[in-house]
Formats: sequence, structure tokens, C-alpha cells
Amino acid sequence: MTGFTDVRHYFRGKADWMVRGLPMDPPASLSERMRAFRYFVNNLAPGLRSFWIHFSDRVRVDEFMRDDLVRFGPEDVVPPAGPDSPKPRAVVLDPDGVLLGAIEQSDAAARALDAMNPNPQTIRPDMSPRLANKLLKSNQHLMVTTEKGKYLGRYAGL
Repeated sequence: MTGFTDVRHYFRGKADWMVRGLPMDPPASLSERMRAFRYFVNNLAPGLRSFWIHFSDRVRVDEFMRDDLVRFGPEDVVPPAGPDSPKPRAVVLDPDGVLLGAIEQSDAAARALDAMNPNPQTIRPDMSPRLANKLLKSNQHLMVTTEKGKYLGRYAGL
């Protein structure tokens, strides 16, 4: 697939992109692609998946997420973090509430766009906590977003 140099919105998500072997920076290793496979399968039939989630009335991540992080715009100045600051400290959102990144630590005052991690791990609100908890083993925190990237909160586990 050629011609895509700056992808910001891919409806099926990062796992789908990675499993399909599409270009990433840095490139995804085979083990990362294999780990993402179960999330890829989860997205293959979104209509069927939505029906099953509704029908089964299963427990979902959105029942346990928190909306407790400070919000910054990309041009806002982020003050330096104290030594005991929680991680993540804040999120960086565009004017429509789309997640651009997470502020994990900053030693000096900086513009949010420069201080953020532009690639925090995101999940959907209808994911099961069991699956989200598996992701937490390799990620400090999970940001909950809609399929269009709108920030809803964070999931820190049960």
C-alpha cells in the first residue's frame, strides 16, 4: 500500500493496521503483530460484535474507566512535574476532544505538543476488562476512545 505518509485516522484501529503489515514508524516486530492479532479478530465484524456485546450484556471497560486527567490543548504550556506526579499526568486533545497524546512526565515547562507521548495505547469502551487487563501487562495505562479517537477517559484496571 503506497501513498499514505501521515495517517491519523484509521477506523479499524492500530491493531488492524499492524496485523495487516501496513507501514509503521517504528516498524512492528513479528511478535508485536502476533500479540495484536486477537484485537484484529475482535474488529473483523463490528456489527456482529456490537450485537453480541449488547445481547450478552457483558461487563465492559467503560464501567470502570476514570475521567480524572487534566486536559491540555496542543499549544498549552505544561508545567514541570513533581517527583511524585502520577503517570499519566494529563491528556492532549484537539478542539473536538480527539486524543492527540498523553503527558507522562515533563521536567521543564514545555508546549503540550512537545511534551506528550503521541502514541498512547488506546482501547474502545466496549472492550472486556479481561482483555484490557491483558493489555495492561505491557502498558502502564490505557486511554479509552471512540472509534473516531474522541477521548472518553482512562482505564487503570480492576
